[in-house]
Parts: sequence; C-alpha cells; structure tokens
Amino acid sequence: MRGFSTVQRLVRTAAVAVIAALLTASCAQHMYLSGTYSGAADAPRYTDDWFAAARAGRTDIVQALIDAHFPLETKTSEGYTALILSAYDNHPDTLKALLAAGANACAADRNGNTALMGALFKGETNIANTLLDTHCAIDQTNNAGETALSFAALFGRLDMIPVLVAHGANINHVDARGGTALQMALAQRNTSAADALRQAGATQ
Repeated sequence: MRGFSTVQRLVRTAAVAVIAALLTASCAQHMYLSGTYSGAADAPRYTDDWFAAARAGRTDIVQALIDAHFPLETKTSEGYTALILSAYDNHPDTLKALLAAGANACAADRNGNTALMGALFKGETNIANTLLDTHCAIDQTNNAGETALSFAALFGRLDMIPVLVAHGANINHVDARGGTALQMALAQRNTSAADALRQAGATQ
C-alpha cells in the first residue's frame, strides 16, 4: 500500500506539472497551481481552472485534472458542472473526455436544467445527439416540469423532435403548469412547432 501511495503522489505531481505548463502556454492571467494537487482537500484551489477549461474547451487541462482525480461533479454557484458547461459552450471533445471519465450526464443545475436541455436551448444538435447516447432518462424534468422535448419544441429545434421521440420521449408529456408541448406551441401560434409535434405523434 505504501508503494501504491507513492505512485499516486508521483502521478498527481506530474499531472499538476502538466496543468501548470498548459496554463502558462495559454497565457493564464492568474497565478494558479502552486504546490501539488493531493485530492479533495486541494480541490478548491483548482476549481477556477476546472470550470474555465470546461468553458473554453481546453480538453488538455480538463484531462490533466481528471487524471489527477479532481472531483468531476464539482458545481458552480449556479449548479453547473464541467459537463454542463462543455455541452452548453459546444465543446464536444471536452464533453467526451468528461463522459469517458464517468461524469454524470444527468446532473442538473439549480433550475433543474440538464446538459441536454442546454444543448437544445443553444441549438447544438451534435452535442444533443452525443448526450442522447448516455443512460439518462429521456423525460427527465427541470423545476418547471419541462423535458428535453419541451426544449426542442419551445426553442425551434424541430429536427430533434422525432429524434427524441425515437429515444422514447413522451410527446404528450404534461409539465408542471399542466400543459403539453403542443398546447404551448398552439398558445404561441407557433404553427411550425405544432406541425412538427403532430407529425411526431402529439395528440394533446
């Protein structure tokens, strides 16, 4: 066990050296990463780097912190994980690195919105399709009772509606206000969304 701990420390020290070099190469504006990363106790010192790298699509930095066992499910004050940020800002390589490391694709922010919902909001269908291959419940709801399909209809991602239905989405899901996606589209006089929902099987 003593030898294993020594190896772990060496790996973490090497990983931190890589991160420091990467940050220096990208002209980091702050002095980060003094010392060595040694697990959860050191996590707060690296949090800014973790989220900045996820937002910027710096897969190299994210991967180095993953290799150093940074806590994958660390959240911002808004409840965003690195996976949510990488999805929202359309960084597929970073997203895939986080998924491969075991990051929770089903995690939600403080409003209950998931990475899939964020990708649909932004119109990043490549990211959305990647997230559809995870184990998350397709009808996972946010705090308003909306699903990914609700987002697709509401924000005009009409090509994603049949894709979501093919993955098992409930086309007639009722949200927390008691309405369906079709009812919302009709109330907004959004005929394109209403037609797309009906074509995908919406009946109410």
